[in-house]
Amino acid sequence: MMISVLTVNHRSCEDLTELAESIRRHPPRAGHDVELVVTNNSTGDLPRLPNDPAVRITVLDSPNQGFAAGVNRAFRQSQGEIVMIANPDVRMTAGTFDGAVDYLNAHPEVGIVLPLLRYPSGEVQYSVRRFYTWWIVLYARSPLRMLNYRPAFFRHYHYEDLDRTAPVPVDWGLGAAMFLRREDCGEDGICDERFFLYFEDVDLCYRMWQRGQSVMYCPQIECIHAHRRFSRNPFSVAGGRHLRSLTRFIIKHGGLPQRPEDKDEG
Repeated sequence: MMISVLTVNHRSCEDLTELAESIRRHPPRAGHDVELVVTNNSTGDLPRLPNDPAVRITVLDSPNQGFAAGVNRAFRQSQGEIVMIANPDVRMTAGTFDGAVDYLNAHPEVGIVLPLLRYPSGEVQYSVRRFYTWWIVLYARSPLRMLNYRPAFFRHYHYEDLDRTAPVPVDWGLGAAMFLRREDCGEDGICDERFFLYFEDVDLCYRMWQRGQSVMYCPQIECIHAHRRFSRNPFSVAGGRHLRSLTRFIIKHGGLPQRPEDKDEG
């Protein structure tokens, strides 16, 4: 079996080097091959990647058309039956690949596996979310967000009270690290390229729920993620991109959709 790790480089050479090195240090078990396919959105800006015959590395120079387009280009070049979307600032740990492959093989009803993410310090990240509501949107664009005030509805949105000892279905999770089967992806790509940056992960998880497959958070599978949350400041460039992607998401889905099974229960 081939596992394809898909990533997009945009001025993240140091991170990309560490991602590739973590794949080399923590490969899947014997009988599983791994490849790293990089869409390089920073032409001419690429680090020296480890030369290891166990990890095939492909680099695709490309004009910067956004994260979603970069993932799709890497996907079309890849060959794996299992694909992982990985940010350059993600690091594999022991058993990451094997745990994800085993879970997907054992659970055909699952479309996306989300590993537990830790900061480099070891602290657990709140990397899974409930789908957006208007209260969440208003709070996220509010200056209160910058004061680290966390009302109960925002803690609920982040699943802060989640039991992280066993796999559990969640609405969506950060696209920093996601595992999928190739057969569950479209022929031309995984992400909707209307989202230049941000909300491609929300949209992908929602579409998976729509088609009747679940999104599972699996805390027994771990990655390290040096998360930098540039969009936290609503008045920054990244915050502006986040707002534009939110607007496109609302237009595409006619509002802020919830998990289909929740609507049926209501």
